[in-house]
Amino acid sequence: MNSKRNKGFTLLEVLVALAVFSVAAIALMRVSESQLRLSQRLEEKTFAHWVALNMVSEMQANQDWPNLGEQTGKVSMAGRDWKIVIKTQSTPVARVRRIDVSVGIAPKDFTEALVPITVLTGFIEQPNVQVMGSEP
Repeated sequence: MNSKRNKGFTLLEVLVALAVFSVAAIALMRVSESQLRLSQRLEEKTFAHWVALNMVSEMQANQDWPNLGEQTGKVSMAGRDWKIVIKTQSTPVARVRRIDVSVGIAPKDFTEALVPITVLTGFIEQPNVQVMGSEP
């Protein structure tokens, strides 16, 4: 006697296949979410570092001689507001000052403490002050 057998999938096999697929899909979603967060963080660090480099470069180009202590400011770049804290310290060389530029995303309330994304250290040399009529 020949009996015909169905060659399709049983309901149990389909459910097991769906369970395996859903576990794999969830794992892939978590990996892509993690990659997205990492990409956003790297973008923030890059822009914050550029802001800090710009501040040091401007101070050097303008030949600013910063006062000792701490200054706070705000700058816009890449569609974001950045809070900057510049700490100026003396060095063993009297004509050179050390500046530490901390940059983070500006909080809504500007009085909140800065959560730095990057900190850049630079050195500024005191500009030569020439008196009119004197030779260099």
